[in-house]
Amino acid sequence: MNDYILDMYNMSDMIFILLLSLLVACIIIHQKKKSYSVANSFKYIIEAFFIYILDIRFAKKIQEDKYKIQSSNKACWVIKNGKIVEFNKNYENLHNGKTISEIIRQNIHIFPIEDLKNISSGKTKIKKILNGKQYTFILKSESKDGSTIITAEDKTDEDTQNHLLDKQTETNLQLMNRLNSPVAIFGQDKSLVFFNSAFESFSMLTNEYLNNKPTESEILDSMRQKAILPYQANFQEWKKKQLNIYETLNDREQWWYLQDGRTLRILSQPNPMGGVTHIFENHTERLALENEAKLLSEIQKQTIDSLSEGIVLFGIDGKIKLHNPKFTELWQIEDNMVGMHVKSFIEIIEKSEKSEILDEIFINVVSSGVDRREHSNILNYGNNKIIYYQSSILPDRSILYTFTDITDSKRIEEALIEKNSALAQADNIKTSFMNNISHELRAPLQNIIGFSELIEETQKKGGTGKQISDYIKDIKKSGNELHHQINQILEITALESGNIESEYQKIDGNNIVEIFQDELNKLDFLNINYDLAGNDIDGSKFMNIDVTHISRLFTGVVRLVDRHMSSDDNKKCKIRMDIKLNDGSYKFILKFDEISQNLFSDINNLNREFTYVPGSIENIIIDKYAIFFSGKINIKPKENNITIEIPAIQL
Repeated sequence: MNDYILDMYNMSDMIFILLLSLLVACIIIHQKKKSYSVANSFKYIIEAFFIYILDIRFAKKIQEDKYKIQSSNKACWVIKNGKIVEFNKNYENLHNGKTISEIIRQNIHIFPIEDLKNISSGKTKIKKILNGKQYTFILKSESKDGSTIITAEDKTDEDTQNHLLDKQTETNLQLMNRLNSPVAIFGQDKSLVFFNSAFESFSMLTNEYLNNKPTESEILDSMRQKAILPYQANFQEWKKKQLNIYETLNDREQWWYLQDGRTLRILSQPNPMGGVTHIFENHTERLALENEAKLLSEIQKQTIDSLSEGIVLFGIDGKIKLHNPKFTELWQIEDNMVGMHVKSFIEIIEKSEKSEILDEIFINVVSSGVDRREHSNILNYGNNKIIYYQSSILPDRSILYTFTDITDSKRIEEALIEKNSALAQADNIKTSFMNNISHELRAPLQNIIGFSELIEETQKKGGTGKQISDYIKDIKKSGNELHHQINQILEITALESGNIESEYQKIDGNNIVEIFQDELNKLDFLNINYDLAGNDIDGSKFMNIDVTHISRLFTGVVRLVDRHMSSDDNKKCKIRMDIKLNDGSYKFILKFDEISQNLFSDINNLNREFTYVPGSIENIIIDKYAIFFSGKINIKPKENNITIEIPAIQL
């Protein structure tokens, strides 16, 4: 009890402390707002007083620091005879809510006494949950003056960090084990400390061998025996360079071209704690794909450059990504246009020609990727240049335009259409010609047969010689007409095949009239008789003319007029012909007397140049000879005349 009896030499302090204790007790009682009896209140005050006195006593002893533990940054406490006799502030903090007197009086230990008996010198690690938190301590014990001094160093943060580091390391190793690329980690002694399954497969070494931690030198020797290293003329020298990384401590990148055709990139990096990490990347397929892509790109470029169409690719930003030489040639632009925006491209083109179609291309290119559309059209550009364009949307929403110069093909197409129309017209003319010629050939034949039958019947009936003579004249007339028609067909064939040659000769106007009249006299089958006379023709002037074929053209014109007349209208018709030389052409003006103007109005459709005129053989023969002479036929209904105009050939 002597340790717990106060010195009585300072009674004034004791009285002050007693009064202060009473005051504190009264305050506490008042705050709790409870009713206490006088005896209970006095008891409570006495207990509080002695607890306070004990706390002061223990604090005074701690301040004396008999065991030199108060200045330590670790939790320290002293045990004597199984009881705590002294501790420092760090130990007190571990007992949250406990006073100094409570810790000593109740002998509160953090660790059981039994656990403290086996403490080794600074190596015992104990985990303890205090105040809901787990702590890690390194315990150390020391004996002094029959007491045991326990020191607990808080390693909670360090232990937590080490635990997290171990977890992270384990996670990294698991991740590396799942990599497709082989990974091998070597320690300071150059022995293998980690490898993943990909390295085991790549090195063709057994798992048991690799788990025995062979050195990198041994692994290289084993891999060489399996022919999975690059061929080396001096392997030992090459291996020495490989192992030099342990001394240089510099990152290294190598390319291995293995004997089986594989290509590897070796990334080597020294570890912070010594050793090296090797990563083996297989680039065989990538390099093969790059080479193939490069080859395809070159082939594609050559293909595009050799196209006859202009090719241009606009990216989603509206700029030109590529084009071929034909594209710049088509628009007559010399500069490289890659990177040019479509707006600048359109402005260059519109310097020569503005078109709404160019605006359509511009709007389509600058639209957002989803709004772009495929379209095509024909653009008339520059000097009679016709360009057909077509767009295609690529998967990345880029837009490819193809421009084709179809000027020549368009002209050929138009020419073919025109030719086809001409052929169709010619076919119709030939059909009409065949219909007419069949009638014109059959009519004389039927006349010949019919008159022959009449002669035969007349003879049987004893008819007069005059009747038979008239029938014979009609037969001769029909025969001459048939002969004339056949000659005209042969002439048409000769004219179309180009087998007729010009026969120009020097002749005067009066002789021409006589020759024309002789040709008319041969046509005894005409409906009426025609008498040709010159109209003020100067016989002293000579012309260089193909009189043989011009007479065919003349008789064709007369025959055309005759087909529209009958003997009931007129028995005779006088034709007055005038010959004039105007503007390098001979004009044979035929004036038909006593013929109505309506007749010439009906045949006015003959007034065409160098085209087939639908109708009879006369229509065809007139047209063919007009083409043969490069001439033309003019009909003037009001003047009752027809003019034959042909170029004059100098003598």
